[in-house]
Amino acid sequence: MKNNITILLLVSIIMFTNCNAQTKPIGEEPLNLENFNFDTKLLDLYPEKNKNKQFKNFYDIKGTVHSQLVEKDTTYINNYSENKKAIGIEYLQKTSTSIDTMAVFESQQFQKINVGTTIDGKIKVINTVADELSQQECDKLIKKLTSKYGNPKKLKNSWNETFTIYEWTTTNRIIRFVSAFNDESTTMKIVINKENQTLSLGEKETYYVGYLFIINPLLKAEVLGKMKTGDFVFLDEKME
Repeated sequence: MKNNITILLLVSIIMFTNCNAQTKPIGEEPLNLENFNFDTKLLDLYPEKNKNKQFKNFYDIKGTVHSQLVEKDTTYINNYSENKKAIGIEYLQKTSTSIDTMAVFESQQFQKINVGTTIDGKIKVINTVADELSQQECDKLIKKLTSKYGNPKKLKNSWNETFTIYEWTTTNRIIRFVSAFNDESTTMKIVINKENQTLSLGEKETYYVGYLFIINPLLKAEVLGKMKTGDFVFLDEKME
C-alpha cells in the first residue's frame, strides 16, 4: 500500500510539473502566462528549428495562416558612447494577425509575444500585446487582476503620461498592464476588391491596445528603467 501511495505521489508531481512548464515553442500552443515558469529554457520557446533560413537573428513562429517573424536583438546602455554596454537580449515579434493567439492570461487572448532575457539567456520579462480591445475588455481584465491580486499600484508611463500603468506584485512575479488608445489617425487602411480589381480607403476605427508584462522579481533591476525599445516602451514608468 505504501509503494502504491509513493507511485501516485510521483505521478502527481510529474503531471503538475508538466502542466506548469512551457515545453512547446511559441506559436505551437498559446503561452499560459498565469503559471509561466521563469526557469523555462529559452530554447523551449525559440528552438533552433525555428530560425529563419534567410535572415540572421530572426525566427519564424507558427501562425494560423502563415508564420510570424521574431527578431533577436541585443540591447545596450550608453548606446552611442565609448561606454556602450550590452545589458540584455530581446526577442521582438515584428508581425502579427488578429486571428492568432500567442498567449493567454485570465482568459484574455494576446496576438504578440516579446521576451527579454539577460545576456546569458535567463528570462527576465514576458510582454504580450492584445490588439483591438474595447474599453470594457480592458476594464474586465483589470477587474480580474484586482480581484485576484488586490488593489494595484498606479504609475504614469514615461513615454506618454496619459497612459496609466497598473502594477500588481506577487511572491513570484510582478504584473504590469497598460492600455493605449488608437484612433488609427496614423494608419492607412486599404480595401482590396478582387472582383472589381479596385483599391479604396477603408473606414478607420477606434480601439485600445493592451500591453501586459510579467516580470521576474529576481531580475527586476535589469528590467525596470532599463528596457525602452519596441513594445517595452509601455513598461517604463515616469520617475518623480
